Amino acid sequence: MPGEGPFFRINIKGCARLVLFYQVPMAVDPKTFEKLLPIAVQWAKKQEEFVLKHGNPLSARHQADAVLAGVKEPGRIRVLVVDRIALPENPQLAEASKLIGIVTDDTRCMGFGYALIIRVDAWNDRETILHNFVHIGQCERSGGLEQWCRQYLGDRTSCPQFTLGSFEDEARRFARDICATGAAA
Repeated sequence: MPGEGPFFRINIKGCARLVLFYQVPMAVDPKTFEKLLPIAVQWAKKQEEFVLKHGNPLSARHQADAVLAGVKEPGRIRVLVVDRIALPENPQLAEASKLIGIVTDDTRCMGFGYALIIRVDAWNDRETILHNFVHIGQCERSGGLEQWCRQYLGDRTSCPQFTLGSFEDEARRFARDICATGAAA
């Protein structure tokens, strides 16, 4: 509800008056971030282990897209197609994830380590898949999942205006540019 939590109001005037309320993601304070970071890393490692064990290898087309997105070892990636992406079990981590928009009920895909978790309704969305392949490539370049989590989550949690940070900006820009030019895998 407006007035409760991080909302702001926009008035749009026209033939009729429309008032829209948007929820603005909030920053996570540094103390909470440091407390939750090891829990987030463990959650990500657990997710990756599950996907590596139960997921499927990429098709040749998806491997080519992973290489295009900068992944050095696309053959290590496994994909798990799900109905919905679950929030972390830890209540504080789940709340922080929703607060900053990392894992929400609307999350369609996540890529980290060598795991790609994607909702079935996003399976044919090349831009979403490319975006997450970029994150997997970032994990490789940054020295592993823990280092990537620290930078990615630090970028995403440190700004009250919810700037996305360098890793997210890179993934969004790359996927959008590739899809806009129709580059073949």
